[in-house]
Amino acid sequence: MKREDGIMRKQRFIVGILGVVFLSGFVLLSAQAAQTETIAVKVTVSPSISISVSSSSISLGLLSAGATKVSTSAITVTNNGTGVNETYSLSLTNPTGWTASQTAAGAEIYALCAAFSNVDTGIVWGMTNHALSTIPVACSTTKFAGDQNGVAVAYNATRKLWFQFKAPTSTVVNTEQNISVVITAQAG
Repeated sequence: MKREDGIMRKQRFIVGILGVVFLSGFVLLSAQAAQTETIAVKVTVSPSISISVSSSSISLGLLSAGATKVSTSAITVTNNGTGVNETYSLSLTNPTGWTASQTAAGAEIYALCAAFSNVDTGIVWGMTNHALSTIPVACSTTKFAGDQNGVAVAYNATRKLWFQFKAPTSTVVNTEQNISVVITAQAG
């Protein structure tokens, strides 16, 4: 009986070992049978173009015919879009009875110039680079530039916009005139 007990113990031991080997093999096969997949998550962020101005008007006061005057304060223009650089274009709308010129003032002809600059003393005014027209003109490193410009203005950055007005040399219009200046922002 002792011999049979010893054989049975050996058989149980061998069965136990075989069971462990079998289960180990199953675990290894399970680990080797793993598979991975990749998912592409696609998204498009659409930045928005937007600007704000510190004031919707600026007054140059009462001027004599043929006079030239620079604004005493600047309008602050802010790129308040969402995360995109903006380049500005400037244009104007003529008031009734007057026509804008990009060369010189004359009878019923005025010139309105604009420049981006920290201070008005940082501007060397010139008709070629600063005179506004009814057609939008894009800012450049020289066009509408003083010591700042309206090119690739960073998100949340500000620019100060100054104006110089050259009054008509003669006019029959003697009431206050409103010249609308349009600032257009584009990505860039």
